[in-house]
Amino acid sequence: MSELSREVEREQVVVDRALMRLEVLRSEAMVRERETLAPGVSTPGGVYERDVQALAAASRRVDLDAAGEGLVFGRLDVLEGPALHIGRLGLRTEDQEPIVVDWRAPAAAPFYRATAADPLGVIRRRTITCRGQRVVGVEDELLDADAQLDGTVVGDGAFLAAVSRERTSLMRDIVATIQREQDLAVRAPDDGALVVTGGPGTGKTAVALHRVAYLMYARRDWYSRRGVLVVGPSSVFIDYIGAVLPSLGETSVRLSDLGSVPALPRDLTLDGDDDAGAVAVKGSDRMVGLLKRSVRHLSGAQRLRDVELTRWGFGLTLSVEEMLRRKSQVGRSPRSHNAGRVAFTNALVDVLWRQWERRPGGQKEEPGDREDFGRWLKDEPVFVRELERAWPVLRPLDVVAALREGVVPLDKVAKGLYDDVEQGVLARSWPVTSFSAADAAVLDELASILGPPPEPEPSEDDWDELAELDALAATHEVTTFADRNRSATRAPALEADYRTYAHVVVDEAQDVTPMQWRMLGRRARGATWTIVGDWAQSAWPDVSEVRRALDEVLGKARVRTSELSTNYRTSTEIAALAARVLWRIDATAVAPAAVRQTGVNPLWVKGSASDVPSAVAALLGQVSGTVGVVVPRSLRRAWTFDDPRVSVVDTWQVKGLEYDGCVVVMPELVLSESLSEVSGLRTLYVALTRATQRLVVVSGHDQAWLD
Repeated sequence: MSELSREVEREQVVVDRALMRLEVLRSEAMVRERETLAPGVSTPGGVYERDVQALAAASRRVDLDAAGEGLVFGRLDVLEGPALHIGRLGLRTEDQEPIVVDWRAPAAAPFYRATAADPLGVIRRRTITCRGQRVVGVEDELLDADAQLDGTVVGDGAFLAAVSRERTSLMRDIVATIQREQDLAVRAPDDGALVVTGGPGTGKTAVALHRVAYLMYARRDWYSRRGVLVVGPSSVFIDYIGAVLPSLGETSVRLSDLGSVPALPRDLTLDGDDDAGAVAVKGSDRMVGLLKRSVRHLSGAQRLRDVELTRWGFGLTLSVEEMLRRKSQVGRSPRSHNAGRVAFTNALVDVLWRQWERRPGGQKEEPGDREDFGRWLKDEPVFVRELERAWPVLRPLDVVAALREGVVPLDKVAKGLYDDVEQGVLARSWPVTSFSAADAAVLDELASILGPPPEPEPSEDDWDELAELDALAATHEVTTFADRNRSATRAPALEADYRTYAHVVVDEAQDVTPMQWRMLGRRARGATWTIVGDWAQSAWPDVSEVRRALDEVLGKARVRTSELSTNYRTSTEIAALAARVLWRIDATAVAPAAVRQTGVNPLWVKGSASDVPSAVAALLGQVSGTVGVVVPRSLRRAWTFDDPRVSVVDTWQVKGLEYDGCVVVMPELVLSESLSEVSGLRTLYVALTRATQRLVVVSGHDQAWLD
């Protein structure tokens, strides 16, 4: 048996022991979950207490279920004490003897931080690779060559071996590849905002996701109670990272692309495809002014009339002048539009009530008569009609429809905000049912401006669902606390009733538009942040506008920065090609240092789009992992491939992704589709830095075109 095989078998013994203990804990968790759901609870308080216990038991079972794949991935041999095995979940025997140390625990920190220059008491760091429940390989780094070591050192360069492994369609667990500068960011204090910057391949996304898992471990009660929101640029990106957090033991974190942050009504789809010009217009913070003007226009577009009413033979009059005066008074308050409608309605009711109280021969009013009068008035068609003309209830889709159909004159509300060309772009891009990520931020802004529509006045015939559910609880027919609160928590979509998260993670922050930053800020009042990005990769035409929007959202929060300087993804050969584009973007910019050399230079094919299939076929024969075909947005649907290893993505969807082999198609078209040369170069820079092993560029120009 070889030395490697012997070491693999040694680690297999530990993994088997950990898996056996995990299975025992799973069985115990399932028993506890069943016991908590046993019948016999008769009071609402008892139902609530039972459900809390059941939720805790179910959460524990889910955590244990998620931990089975790659349970143990590392080992530390240290100067003092026994060896420590590092994994995604901490496990102990019944006698509290440690089997596996949770990777987030302080004792595991040297696994990431130790270096040959500063070994932190570590003799050997071992990376353990598993497939299913079998150990298939180990790689060692000897950090202290003078110390006594139990066993044999095998492999060379565990870290480089880890980052060189082939990619799959999902981003797999890369806990064992995080190094010192990344780990310092992962474990940074959570008392404000952490802004992590770094070029392509520096592990920004890995840092962000592992920071989430670390924070959930360090302050589980706090972050579990208020929740954590992780936001990425596209649904493709969210699918890509979706396996990471569950594999680290966290299943309570919300992953969302930018378009899905607000809840859209079910009859709308989020598959709109705005071009770069439309995204720039809708994403600018100038849109806030346009939307506010649009709401004001819809509130004052109709000519009012005097209201004449008769109650029990007495006449009541509400003049246009009185309505306008009250409207002006209420309009000066900071209320949302629909909240202002409620205040305006009450003000008009007060005016007419005073007339009613002063009517000749009127009897003294009793308590409750004012409420009866108000209900009568709100049922009077004439009053309701003029109220709607003076201050209509508006919903976000109402305003978008009015802009789309010309009810709101765009040239009037956009004056001084957008030029004629931008107004033309905007007029052509308002959606009907198919919304884009930029539209979602516009709708969310409108939800904030408008506020929720007023609740309908209850009538005596209304069914009290909560009361009925409480009655059912007494007869053992209600089994969960969620059931009893379902109607109370069900809110119409696109209303300004935001959940405030404890922590918000934003990936690819350089491409979050100012309007999207406002949208995220509404969900992060009092939250802490992890923000990762690279301004050299921003496709936004004016990067300073995005940075101002970010500063406004962070406000006075304490901001820490961390810059990652090592490129673990691309080879030195690919990095050299990308650096030529970076120089054109900013001649003073310094690219992250690539640490892998493959000896394979990028292949530049001077040709046409017809050469793409053959380039893909060649790559499939050269790499056994994934192949990405990165295309300009206009060519997104030009090719389909039967091989499941091949993905066709446009230059927006590819942000944050990586492939073993990559074909970049028509870089000159990428530039021509962009709003400016510099934004096009930034987009191209992203496309050229997605490959881990081999890169092919198909272009109508030769390689000198880059310079």
